[in-house]
Amino acid sequence: MNRKIKMKFIADKQLFTQFPGLHVGISVACGVNNKTDAAAFLPQLQQAANNVAENCGGQPVAQLPKIAAWREAYRQFGVKAKEYPSSVEALYKRVSKGKGLGSISPLVDIYNYISLKYTVPVGGEDLDAMQGNLQLTYAGADEVPVVVLGKDEAQAPAEGEIFYKDNAGAICRRWNWREVARTAISPDTTHCVFVIEALAEVGDDELRAAQEELGMLITQYCGSTISYQIVRAGQEEAELH
Repeated sequence: MNRKIKMKFIADKQLFTQFPGLHVGISVACGVNNKTDAAAFLPQLQQAANNVAENCGGQPVAQLPKIAAWREAYRQFGVKAKEYPSSVEALYKRVSKGKGLGSISPLVDIYNYISLKYTVPVGGEDLDAMQGNLQLTYAGADEVPVVVLGKDEAQAPAEGEIFYKDNAGAICRRWNWREVARTAISPDTTHCVFVIEALAEVGDDELRAAQEELGMLITQYCGSTISYQIVRAGQEEAELH
């Protein structure tokens, strides 16, 4: 991809009306090496998973305030979170059952760690695999069918579904439920965007802390330069560079 082409993150303004207090942390990493030894960070990820399992103490994950807020958000756009849980709920359910987390890659391990520590959905995409702007918006009636990770059948986002897309189609369905392989972070990724989604239950200071720790860890373990922005009502766009 020609990086001289300016790319943006654009959130639909209606999202901030439907979900007052929504704010989204956008971090762009350049010059990343995702082929470093994943074993170096794995103990930190496993400790975060152990902390979650211990802190849940048998309490249903769905009752945790930040996760309950995502369940309500999903209900508002017609998705049953029990069937299609948010990414943070799926992560918490896994570790609360003692299943643990294996390494995927240094970058993915790091953003999973941030998700566990701050109880927020975190995702990452390869900007060099993206076509046009990254949009967080509502699906129309004629979206292109896609296969999300972990599924075999291509399905189109339902009309009104909140999802991420670029000019080629869906990138992540049902807000942050599951992404497609096309833009997923790979060992060859060197230029990527990370999205930390925060509903009103997460304050600005906490979102900023999550962004800063994410950037610090990526720089420490993968080497990179990081830029940070926060998208919110009245500031619905961010440059991806």
